[in-house]
Amino acid sequence: MTALTKGLHTVDAGLLIGGFDDPVQQSQQLFRQLLTVTSEPGRIETVTATSQQPDGLNVASWALALSLFDADCTVWLSPSLAAQPSLISNLMFHCQTRLVEHADEADFAFCNAAELNSLQGFSFGSAEYPATSTSLIVQVPGLSGEPCWTLSGPGIETTRSVRVCGLSEPLQAELIDSRHRFPSGIDCFFSCADQLMALPRSTQITITEKEA
Repeated sequence: MTALTKGLHTVDAGLLIGGFDDPVQQSQQLFRQLLTVTSEPGRIETVTATSQQPDGLNVASWALALSLFDADCTVWLSPSLAAQPSLISNLMFHCQTRLVEHADEADFAFCNAAELNSLQGFSFGSAEYPATSTSLIVQVPGLSGEPCWTLSGPGIETTRSVRVCGLSEPLQAELIDSRHRFPSGIDCFFSCADQLMALPRSTQITITEKEA
């Protein structure tokens, strides 16, 4: 028997890949990198924790899932990712996570930038329970320190310049506006290949240059 059914989804043993190449050392290294990117918004870290990734995910996204997800997490996948049996099987096997059909039920949401045009539908939490919000992991075509957004706030001494490619103008406008809802809001991770950047809800964003 090669399949294990959990709820509406099935783990196909034939699609499973390995997790961390060196579980102890690399999980510790990744934890330190996650602390760095979340405490220093806009800083880009290079992640090299795995040699294989399930279909649909880049290196940084898969490493993030292995580090953050567990049996208590609910995860929503954008349409193109939800169509990947390999991704579903490996998330359920390695992380024991529960996949949900509705974005507002998710602790974490995996999205490709091309499919994310709005923050509507995700949970922003509340002033009383801000931790109930959805955290977004968005796969983008490029990340750099080039001036496009100017970031300020906790963890940034003055300002920090970043460029996050592939985000629509309406989504960028919503991200900026959502900062006024703090402590409610949505924390974001952006990944590109093996690069990872975090944008907590407390970080203020000013667009200094439109993406060409």
